[in-house]
Amino acid sequence: MNKRDIKHRDELYKASAVISQLGFVPDESMCGDCPDLILPSVDNRKIGIEVVTYSTQIYEQSENALYKILDEYVKNKLDKTSEKRYEISIYFIGDVNIPIDINYKKAKTQIFTELDSLLLSPQPLINRQYIESVIKMENPGATHSFISCDKVVVYETLDEQVLLDCINRKERKLKKYKTLQKNSTIQEYYLVIFFPIDEHAELRGYTLPNSFKTEYNRIYLVDDFYTNQIV
Repeated sequence: MNKRDIKHRDELYKASAVISQLGFVPDESMCGDCPDLILPSVDNRKIGIEVVTYSTQIYEQSENALYKILDEYVKNKLDKTSEKRYEISIYFIGDVNIPIDINYKKAKTQIFTELDSLLLSPQPLINRQYIESVIKMENPGATHSFISCDKVVVYETLDEQVLLDCINRKERKLKKYKTLQKNSTIQEYYLVIFFPIDEHAELRGYTLPNSFKTEYNRIYLVDDFYTNQIV
C-alpha cells in the first residue's frame, strides 16, 4: 500500500459517517482526486466530497510523518516477513491519536523498533516512547497490510479562525474543480472537515458566522463520534 493509497483510505474513513448518512456504504471505488471522493449518482446527480483535516501546522506535520513511517514499515518490514496480511490498530502512549512530536527523521528508527517489538518479537520492549500496544488481525485476501491509529477524546473550545482558514483553502480548490471537464457530471460539492482527537475541538453546536459565504452545497464537521452539518 503506497502513500496515495493510505491517503485515499484515510479520506474515505474520515468521510464515512457522512457517506453513511447519505445512504451509501463507504467503498474504495469512491476514492479519486480533485475532489477526494465521488459518490454514485443519486436522483441523477453525482456528489463530490472534499475532505480536509482541522488541524494546526504541528499536527499536519506529525500526521504526514507518521503516514510515511507506517507506509515504509508495512512495505519494507511487515509484509516482507510474512505471507499473511494484517489489519493493525495502534494505541499510542497517553491515549492520543498521533503524538504531536513525531518528526520523520528522528522518530522513524524508534517507531520501527517499537513496531518490531510489538508485532514480530515474542518479548516486546518494556520501555517505549510512542506506542502503548497494538491489535493485530489477519486480513485474508488483502494484498497489503494496513496500520491505523485508535483514539479517545477530550473536548475543548473550537478555534473558529483555524476552521474558517481551513474552509477558505478548500474554497479556492473548489473553483478549480468546477472547471475540470472530468467533473462535469458532479452537481453538488460537499466539504467534510475532520477533527483529530489531538485537537480536542468541540464541534457540537457550532454554527458559522452569518457573514461567512461558501460555494459548497454542504459542509460537515466530523470526528469519530459526532457529525455537525453547518451548511
